[in-house]
Amino acid sequence: MRDEDELPRDDTCCGGLCQKRCCLDYGKKRFPAVTWAPHYTLEKGNADLIAGTTVGLMVVPQSLAYAITADLPAVYGLYSAYIGAWIYVLFGTSKDVTVGPTSIMSSLVASTANGDIAYAICLSLVAGIYMLIMGLLEFGWVMWLISYPTLAGFTSAAAIKIAAGEIGDLVGIKDWDSDFVDVCEDIVTKYDQIRWTDALLGFACLAILFLLWLLQKISAIRYGMELVEKGKTPLFYFWRSLWYVGLMRNIIVVLGAALLDYCLYVDDDTPFIVIGYIEPGLQSLDISVFQKFHDQWTSLLIDGLVIALIGLLEGLAVAKSFSKKNRYEINNSQEMVALGLCNIAGSFFQCYPVTGSFSRSSVNSESGVRTQFGGFWTGLLVMLCLLFLTVFFSYIPMAALAAVIIFAVVFMVNFCIPVEMWKVRKLGTVSWVITFWSVLLLGIEYGIIVGVVFDLIIVIAKNLRPDTHTHDMGGGVILVDVDSGWNYLSVNYVKERVEEALFWERKNFLFSQSVTVNAIILDMSKFSELDYTAMESLKGIQEDCRSEKILLFSVGLSAELCEDAQNFGVVIPNFDATEDAVRAAQREIGLAIAIRDHLQQHEARTEDNKRYGTFRGEQPNSTQPVIRTAEQEEEEEEEHTTK
Repeated sequence: MRDEDELPRDDTCCGGLCQKRCCLDYGKKRFPAVTWAPHYTLEKGNADLIAGTTVGLMVVPQSLAYAITADLPAVYGLYSAYIGAWIYVLFGTSKDVTVGPTSIMSSLVASTANGDIAYAICLSLVAGIYMLIMGLLEFGWVMWLISYPTLAGFTSAAAIKIAAGEIGDLVGIKDWDSDFVDVCEDIVTKYDQIRWTDALLGFACLAILFLLWLLQKISAIRYGMELVEKGKTPLFYFWRSLWYVGLMRNIIVVLGAALLDYCLYVDDDTPFIVIGYIEPGLQSLDISVFQKFHDQWTSLLIDGLVIALIGLLEGLAVAKSFSKKNRYEINNSQEMVALGLCNIAGSFFQCYPVTGSFSRSSVNSESGVRTQFGGFWTGLLVMLCLLFLTVFFSYIPMAALAAVIIFAVVFMVNFCIPVEMWKVRKLGTVSWVITFWSVLLLGIEYGIIVGVVFDLIIVIAKNLRPDTHTHDMGGGVILVDVDSGWNYLSVNYVKERVEEALFWERKNFLFSQSVTVNAIILDMSKFSELDYTAMESLKGIQEDCRSEKILLFSVGLSAELCEDAQNFGVVIPNFDATEDAVRAAQREIGLAIAIRDHLQQHEARTEDNKRYGTFRGEQPNSTQPVIRTAEQEEEEEEEHTTK
């Protein structure tokens, strides 16, 4: 009788045990919270509470500012700041990443939605679906299409574009364009519209932000030194407190500016341009905005794809950076799934597209976060601000928020990268420059497309004309070395190089050690595949060599490709090392030359025998020469004349 706990017999899957284990592993992969939640302790909870609260104090002013960057009401930044943070707690694999509005994503939304709230929310849904699908299908390789030079140029240009768009709010000019070309024009034409109170406040906020940033850097060095030398002394806690003060620079500047505006607010008149009234309370579930799909589904699909790719690129870069720094593993595909779910869920609660933030994730890591649950406290703090502090937010000057944005993005600009790339690889600098100016002149979404297309053109060009080197190995042996694979793109170019090697002595006989080409060796060690077109070309090369009476060898071709070639009717002697192929070729050439010389000597003797005859008693094929005197030759000639 079968035991109750015995699994049903299934020979295809180890009695069903493998299938259950695979399902369990897949569930843990797609729901990472089950791996760390059972081991959650009070110590980890305290660390997550401190780090989450610290990030929450930072994300509130940033979210307000980024929503304005996206040309949306400020409250939508707060809406987007906590929904994504909570979803990521359950599905994210990085303890350091905090999800919410970022400067680049906000700028993308501004350039695509043009202030249309419903369109921005629909973009969140479309981008989230793209992210989710790519994550489930393990499409992480899509991110490889964007090279580092392109990414660096995009980041620097986007930062400049974002900062340029905030100049108007910084100095109090209301009608200010966000396009870089228009900004350059506005600087010249609208300088007389500057509100000096806003300009003074904006530059003062920038100065305070810089001083507090400097305080954070100095105090981090000092408390680190104190910890190493003397441990956790009172001086350590003093510098640690100053580090927290510098870390909270955004909230300090925003709250200070709001307090100043409140004190100077007299008779409904304020010296600064402020955010204005923000409706208190949480957003409700709303699907009516999805009616945009009826009219603009084509543009939504295109813009959503661009935002999804940039959001994944930014989010994965942040996750990889901190996983490497803090030495733990992340799952790229699950990160894509998590970001997709954050955006999909957020779209039902009036959120615009979000991704991982580098600046807030850095603060999260430095604050000592232990698990993803730190994001819960960040989202809770934002939610409490929406419920109870929105009245106070109405006093926040736009100049202060503009200063926060400009100071946040200024460190993203790096002109040292193209200089360093120029020393190593000049083509990388060209890619950087093209992407940089495309983003500034065409816009963020079109600029990154131009950069990616340029990268793909470079890759295709390299495949069309791979580096091919021809070497004279001596003794009539020519080695043809192709640096990359052989496929339908490069097959014609590689065949041309081989055909040149066939007639090497006609072009390079003055400089070559060889008089005539007797053998060609194809170095195929770098070939990972041979498609049908390459096989046809290889067969043609074999026939050309046979017609020219030239030996053909290969080096480094894998056993699998050798078998494929044989099945295709291409049989070429293959060797593991170039030296072995050269020795074999020279041995075959030596043998062929010896046979040829022997045949030539035999033909010469046969011709002499026919012409001069042989001695008496000797066979016609005797090797002895026939000797006649001059009188005998004259007599034979007279007899021949008489006849």
